[in-house]
This record gives sequence, structure tokens and C-alpha cells, in this order.
Amino acid sequence: MKRLIIGLLLVMLLMVPIACAKAPTPAPMPMPPPAPVPEKAPMPAVVPTPVPAPAPPRAEEVMVSEAGQPWDIERMVVRTGNMRLIVEDVRTTIDQITELTESLEGYVVSSKSWKEGERLIGAIVIRVPAEHFSYAMSVLRALAVEVDSESTFSKDVTEEYVDLSAKLSNLEVTEEQLLRLMEKAEKVEEILEVQRELSKTRGEIEQTKGRMQYLERTSETSLIEVLLEQSKLDVSFSAAKSTVKEGERIRFDSEVAGGIAPYSFEWDFGDGSTSTGEYPIHAYKRTGSYTVSLKVTDDRGNTDTKIRSEYITVLPGWSAGSIASSAWNGLVTFGRVLANILIWLGIFSPVWIVIGSIIFFWRRRRKKRA
Repeated sequence: MKRLIIGLLLVMLLMVPIACAKAPTPAPMPMPPPAPVPEKAPMPAVVPTPVPAPAPPRAEEVMVSEAGQPWDIERMVVRTGNMRLIVEDVRTTIDQITELTESLEGYVVSSKSWKEGERLIGAIVIRVPAEHFSYAMSVLRALAVEVDSESTFSKDVTEEYVDLSAKLSNLEVTEEQLLRLMEKAEKVEEILEVQRELSKTRGEIEQTKGRMQYLERTSETSLIEVLLEQSKLDVSFSAAKSTVKEGERIRFDSEVAGGIAPYSFEWDFGDGSTSTGEYPIHAYKRTGSYTVSLKVTDDRGNTDTKIRSEYITVLPGWSAGSIASSAWNGLVTFGRVLANILIWLGIFSPVWIVIGSIIFFWRRRRKKRA
């Protein structure tokens, strides 16, 4: 047991200086000119030629450790882009972006389209090789009627990757030490203690490797998120009431989807009246059914027209003339009904006379018997 404890203490002491380091064992510094090559036999007349030092790597590819020692490693930069585009047709544009991504040997992370009212919205997220990031962004701009917004972001993860490499090396060294202790352990308690430390170390190794792989993949490809809005106009409207009386005021509400603001409105209420308001109020002066139309024009000159045939029905309102007219119409109707009754009575008068005579003689005869 003492040997096991001593061994664990040695491992912990070994990990302290290793864990403090932020970078793996540094690559050798540029070699100084070597000393003269020793000869098998003394040759005083021969002077050895010094070996030239290797050329240092490019500045953008050199990482310097905490100890001031350079590391030869390529920069790892994660680039992302966000775009909000106004396009002619959302679904067609999604198909075009998918084809572009596949042609650049990238892939589509996600895509979807949905409706907000009558307006079609789309979103697509793609990954393309990092070297094609700028080209992909330029092609996406060309697909749009208008670029509403665009942003890019770059994050250098080289230092994080180097630190993870150092951590991985330290963990692997620790794992080797624990395996050696496992071989020397004799008691069950000792074996279990080492096994716990070994499991913990291996878990950290897997986490570190996973993070490193993630950084490798994300730096090799760039993420582009695109939100699409349809430029094609889609116009509709509604009225507060579709059946009103003469002189009653009605509010009309326009509903515009797509296009590019600001919009202009042209209303035709079907009675010769027009309006250019977005939410006009109108009153009809005569009874009847009216067709209403709305034409909307956006900032780019795109137009769309909505027509609703016989949409508004106007009924008579209150007035002395309308009341007198209604009374006269009622009197005429009553006269017609009364005349019809009298005519029918006249037609069936012989029948009524026969029936009345029969009843009269039957009652008279009954009284005589009584």
C-alpha cells in the first residue's frame, strides 16, 4: 500500500509541472552551425563547412509558447456569415443555394420555409469549405433582389487548439503512468484506486479529442445562415362590414405581404369614389352591390391588385321619403290581398249559397219536429 501511495504521489508531482505548461514539448529551435565533423584520422588542413540554419516559418503560422519557443502550426480560423436577402421566389432560391453548396462540396445543415400571414419566409443554413467562403457570399448576394443585411464573424481558435494538444499530451502521459501503477498494484483497494483515476483520465482524454476534432471540422468549413423574404407582392383587404345602410361609414383594412416598403395604395370603391390611404373609411350614398378593388405598388415598382366582386351590399337607410314609400307599398300589398279574397269569394259564391240553403232548411225542419 505504501508503494502505491508513493507511486500516486510521484504521478501527481509529475503532473504539476506538466499541467502548468500551455504547449506541448516545443519543436527544436533553429539549429546553430554545427561543430566541425570529427574525422577518423586527424586532418588539420580541412576546415568543416557550417550547416545553414533552417528558414523560419511564416509569421502568420508561428505560435509562441509561454516559454517563448515558436511552434510551427497553421492558423485555425472559424468563419461564419449571416445574410438577410429579399428574393423573387423563396422556394426557387432555396433550391439554387442547395445546388451552389453541393457544387462547392459543402452541405446543407438545415432549411425550411413558412408563411407569416400570406407572406412566404425561408431560412437555410449551409457549410462550405473555408477557402470558398468569400465566393459563396458573393454568389448569394447575386441571387437577391436586395440585400437587407449582411454580417461576417471570424474567430481564431489556434491558441485553443494548441492548448488542447498540450493537455492531451499531458493526459496521455498520465494514463501511461497509471497503467504502470496498475501492473504493480497487488491489493484490491490499490487496483480500484488506480482504476478510478484511470477512468477519470481517459474521460478527459476523450473530451479533449472531441473538442479538437470539433475545432478541426469548424475551421475547415465555414457556416453561412441565410434568411429569405419574398419580394413578390401579395395583396388582400377586408372591410369591417360587408352589409351596411346608406350613409353608414365602413373601414377598409389592407394586407400586404412581400415587396419592398414603402408601399402606395389605390382604392376603388365601385361607386366612383377612390382613396390612397392604407386604411380608408368610406360611406355609400345609394343602395346596391359594389365591387371593391385595391392596387398596391412597392418601392421597386412591383404591383399587385386584389378585386372583390359585389363585396359591399348597401341597404336603404331612414328617411321621410323611404318611410312614405314603404307605407304606400304596404297599403298596395294589403289592397291586393283583400281583392284576391273577394275574387275568390265571388268565384265560389254558388257553392256558398247551396251550402247555406241546405243548412237553413235542415235547421227549420228540426225546429218543427221539436
